[in-house]
Amino acid sequence: MKTHTNSEHGAVTLLVALMIPVLLGIAALVIDVAYVQVVRNELQNDADAAALAGAKQLRSSASATPQWSVAERVAFDAIALNAADSKKLSTGTVQSGYWNPTQVNALLQMLPMTPTANDVPAVQVTLIKGNGQNDGEVPTFFARLWNIVSTPVTVTAVAGMTSPGTIEPGGLFPLVASQCIYDTYWNNKATPPGPTLDSKGKPFELVLEAYDDKPKDPCQTFQWSSLLTGNNDVTTFRKLVKERNPVALSIGQKIWIEPGSKTTLYDTVDNCSAANDKTCEYVTLPMVSNIAGHSEQPITSFACARIVDASKKDKTITIQLSTQCPQPPSGGIGPNFGAISPPSLFR
Repeated sequence: MKTHTNSEHGAVTLLVALMIPVLLGIAALVIDVAYVQVVRNELQNDADAAALAGAKQLRSSASATPQWSVAERVAFDAIALNAADSKKLSTGTVQSGYWNPTQVNALLQMLPMTPTANDVPAVQVTLIKGNGQNDGEVPTFFARLWNIVSTPVTVTAVAGMTSPGTIEPGGLFPLVASQCIYDTYWNNKATPPGPTLDSKGKPFELVLEAYDDKPKDPCQTFQWSSLLTGNNDVTTFRKLVKERNPVALSIGQKIWIEPGSKTTLYDTVDNCSAANDKTCEYVTLPMVSNIAGHSEQPITSFACARIVDASKKDKTITIQLSTQCPQPPSGGIGPNFGAISPPSLFR
């Protein structure tokens, strides 16, 4: 019996000895892999923040073209504001170009290139914790037993600016522009697209009349829109002028077109236009294909316009097509008619 017990003790000792590498392997898998993933997530968050900071600078009120160098500099400076593995970051690779957010497995298209309709300005940030970069590779703990003392980690983030497919509450003005205004006075061939310019190099001033049965020029007309309700009263429209859309609206969704001059609304619009307190100088408008008659029409896109003034006497609103609207609360992707969403991550 004593000899048999000693044999069992020896077998258990041998089994434990054989299991030690397996147990250490499990520990390495659980602890080291988990820690590397934590550092990777930190590094990804840092890359996302830097790319978004750069993308925010792509658009400038002083220029119609993307501010590539400014965006790259701001993105690079933002890298050093973050840390991973409890260590401040010091370097990364920042590139700018065009990105197609509608394309699966898209790649950043480097400049110079001619963008297509779906290409949007973007900033790409790549961060590496590796040999000689950002305090080296991520250290391991148990994996050192197999002579794996560290591992490199690389992440990439891409952020850019798109034209919206949805406008969130508070972002949409209750005037409807006819699609043909933008077909006539919008330059889709420009990079990026923008208003057609007059002989003085400024967007045309368009004096729009409320659409009636026999408009002089259908492409210089507008209508009021009560958006999702069929209400056609001054109180409703004054509230919409001040507070904008109460619910989110998307391309393809139907909105109400409301004919009628509503004379006192011209004063309301003039008071907030560029001619007065400027609170509605730059606005995002819904665009539809047909503004004739009282009906529900699907939104085809969202457009940016500058309201110069309004005249109760002439029953007109003067606008310029623009790219300078404040970024409305928005999302999705739509055609570019000057309205731009806040920067978003593509990758």
